[in-house]
Amino acid sequence: MRERLFRGFADFASRKPLRDLVSALSLRELLPLAIAIFSLFAVLGTMTDVIGGARMPRAQVVATCVFSGTIALFYAFGSLRRRWLWLAAAIALQLAWGPFSARVFTGMPPVSPAEVTARLRSDALSTLLLMAVSYACFLWFMNGTAARYLRARAEIELARQIHQVLVPAVSMTIGEFEFAGFSVPSGEVGGDLVDVVPLPRLPPSGGPDAWFGYVADVSGHGVSSGVVMGMFKSALRMRLLHRGPLAVLLADLNRVLFPLKSGSMFVTLSCVRWEEPSLEYAVAGHLPILRVRHGAREAEEMTTPQIPIAMFEEYPFTSAALTCERGDLLALITDGLTEVFDVRDVELGIERVKQILVASAARPLREIADEIVAAARAHGRQIDDQTLLLIRRR
Repeated sequence: MRERLFRGFADFASRKPLRDLVSALSLRELLPLAIAIFSLFAVLGTMTDVIGGARMPRAQVVATCVFSGTIALFYAFGSLRRRWLWLAAAIALQLAWGPFSARVFTGMPPVSPAEVTARLRSDALSTLLLMAVSYACFLWFMNGTAARYLRARAEIELARQIHQVLVPAVSMTIGEFEFAGFSVPSGEVGGDLVDVVPLPRLPPSGGPDAWFGYVADVSGHGVSSGVVMGMFKSALRMRLLHRGPLAVLLADLNRVLFPLKSGSMFVTLSCVRWEEPSLEYAVAGHLPILRVRHGAREAEEMTTPQIPIAMFEEYPFTSAALTCERGDLLALITDGLTEVFDVRDVELGIERVKQILVASAARPLREIADEIVAAARAHGRQIDDQTLLLIRRR
């Protein structure tokens, strides 16, 4: 019976939400839970004595209580924290307990009939005390450490939902250009951005369709990067209400963001803007823009060497112009797609992405994007946000 109880508790403890909670906490924070588990299963010692007629030597009762509680701890935390040596130790202790108990406690004087009633009362009181301690420690753990953890998880879930709103997938057509893009975060909250913004038409005639597309990568991971990402997108969209060269736009963003983030954070950016008859681009500390000309057999790298945004308070950013003929394909990607490593620690690299672009340049944009991401996933485990934006002039 004891073994079935232990294994049932280990199966329950291996469930993912509880496993995530215990894995995220320190051993000191888990102390109330450890006391609760130990006390709960130590009851097996006193209950075994009751079932046997309260005739076990007192030393054997105490040893059985300690053994049962210890085994329960090894099973619980071995399963929850993925410590396989602890599970192996629990199994070894179980196998050794029978011979050890038989050798050590055999020959000890049993409880006399006159003492049975007193022993039953003692076992009952010990059981009630252990159950009360276990219940109190469970409440201590749930109302303290677990409650703080669950509040943090709720806040992270809210941040994840906000991230999904701020970084939706891109699938649209503006004038002669079609767009497809998305961002896949490596954790609950990502720091990458992908966006295409239709620009307001200039008076008096309004002019042709204009747009601004970009991908951005905030340094770091988690909620802090997500917060800076949200500020960056808001500032950029507000700034796009007013026209001007890309170099001026980047300088303005730099001045706005620099005092609003920690000193070690910055934003890399790759962006393009179309206002007929030319396409202007800028790259700030980011991977180059890849261009595949219609019918070409190789992909070109387009870049403007300069530092990321918000690294220094003042910096003279630059931009450049490029031609985009009908059928040309542009790809803006983040390093989460290229910095993927296989089991031999070999990087996927930008050359593999260029090969996929050249081989599939005529296919629908979404299919090209899916093939790039599939190649990255097949090469190795995702360790960073993976973001891309594909643009093609129809």
